[in-house]
Amino acid sequence: MGFETSTLKHILLLLNFVFAVLGLILFGFGIFVLVNAPEHRTVVHGEETTVDIGENLAGGLIIALGVAILFISIFGCLAAIHESKRRLLIFIVILCAMILIQLLLSSMTSQGTRDGLAGSVEKGFKDLWEEELKEPGALAYYEKWLHCCGVNGTDDYVAIKHDIPKTCCEDGHCTKAGDYFTKGCEAQFNKYLASKMLTFNIVNCLLIMAEIAAAVFGWLLFSNLKNESRRSNLTWI
Repeated sequence: MGFETSTLKHILLLLNFVFAVLGLILFGFGIFVLVNAPEHRTVVHGEETTVDIGENLAGGLIIALGVAILFISIFGCLAAIHESKRRLLIFIVILCAMILIQLLLSSMTSQGTRDGLAGSVEKGFKDLWEEELKEPGALAYYEKWLHCCGVNGTDDYVAIKHDIPKTCCEDGHCTKAGDYFTKGCEAQFNKYLASKMLTFNIVNCLLIMAEIAAAVFGWLLFSNLKNESRRSNLTWI
């Protein structure tokens, strides 16, 4: 025996509530990315050198995805409450499209973290190091923020016979060699990026699983309503 129509309605309403919650989480996370994205810049000779990682674009896309999920959840609730076969069918098609889009987005972010973003960060820090060679202090912002030293570590400064800057130490106090930050800024920056991508991917995976479940139960409800309508027509005959 299959599910009763009322049971399917309640399951679908519950799943749409889950959508709304996850959509709000994505929306909030997108705002967090935009608001808390540090200004990756260093001023050297009056000019700004930046590491462009596209956080504003990423935050905007996450917000847009969160808003889309909220609208879909509202539409799904209305389709279930009104037992509209047409709306349910549209809801299922939209969910299938969203699942494909999110799978593609997850693939792009994962690949982007390994390739595109990694390449962008590597180039950015290479440019910063070239500025550091001309004028000490180009990496100061990142060393303070990420608790790192040089691009790859303190050996970067040793190799060019420069004194290790105070920004490589906690609160700028360096009393002995062990006080220096040992990790390079490029590695720390990539770690920072990975933590943000992990949060997004976890929420996105939960959302995809909920969407698959909603598409299945939406189809079951659509089939039930279609069968009930068919039986009703046969009764009149």
